[in-house]
Amino acid sequence: MRFDTRFYALLSGAALTLSPAAAQTERAAAAKPAAAAQATSQFTNSPREKLVVAMPKTYAKAETMLLWGDYFNHLARCGNIDLQNQQGESLDKSTNIDVLAEKELIDSLVSGKAQLAQVNPGLVPQLVAAGQPAPFGVPGNKASGQRNSYKLILIARVDSPFTKPQDLVGKKIAHTTPTSNSGNLAPRALFPAIGLVPDQNYEVVFSNGHERSVTGVMHGFYPAAAVASDLYQRMVVKGDVKGSSIRTLWESPPFMTETWTMGKDVSPDLQARVKKCSFSYSFSPKLRQLLPGNDTFLPINFERDFATVMEVYNKTQKAAQAAKAAAK
Repeated sequence: MRFDTRFYALLSGAALTLSPAAAQTERAAAAKPAAAAQATSQFTNSPREKLVVAMPKTYAKAETMLLWGDYFNHLARCGNIDLQNQQGESLDKSTNIDVLAEKELIDSLVSGKAQLAQVNPGLVPQLVAAGQPAPFGVPGNKASGQRNSYKLILIARVDSPFTKPQDLVGKKIAHTTPTSNSGNLAPRALFPAIGLVPDQNYEVVFSNGHERSVTGVMHGFYPAAAVASDLYQRMVVKGDVKGSSIRTLWESPPFMTETWTMGKDVSPDLQARVKKCSFSYSFSPKLRQLLPGNDTFLPINFERDFATVMEVYNKTQKAAQAAKAAAK
């Protein structure tokens, strides 16, 4: 995935060299003295453990740490854990975090080079199929128990002649990247049911990102695009696109957003520490801005929460097998 700038404006006002320790400001520490004390004392009698962390290449290293450094700081204190990158360097510096492309992220988890990672929903079935554990946590709202989710949406300009999916037969529809769940795999699995078979009823063009798809529709480069609703809404909030200029022609059932997973070789004791500390974490102001309505991590019920993702994955696998058989 390319460097994601959708929240560059949000981040640009802050110093880009914050470490996990620095990311927790004095104001935040003063506002949560009890939580900080509890986080420090939970596993002080347990041996200090090492945990290798990897993040998706959604943001640059410094931006990644501005958003997630406070969580890593909390996890290190609470769980008595030494968080490192794959080179054995501590995450006490923002430049030490590993940000990896999708294939490299999967390979690192499967090989055991990385033990804790944030992954997008489209990668989860591949990891589970490779024998890795299901994700353990997702952003959510503690009071309501609502887990963060998004929908695949099909969008067009509001002043276009397209008012329903069938109007796009014979047209071009922007997908994002070949491996994207909401940007490519989900449209290929779900669009046929609404009369749009990719590469048959319409021409697929890859934009190389959700932002590019949305701006491409806005500026008339693409008649329509398949994008993730949460990323689209963030662009609206940021002011990159006017919601009044875009029409939603169709939306899917909800998908999980990015989730957190651990490798299969992480010891049960360390897994328990990570989970307990993650579920006790209260999101930083930066994360609450990035993920409105979410304030903590909530546990995942894989069968329930990943039903739509698994539907897409299974249909994608069947389509690939059918294409392979037809080619013989």
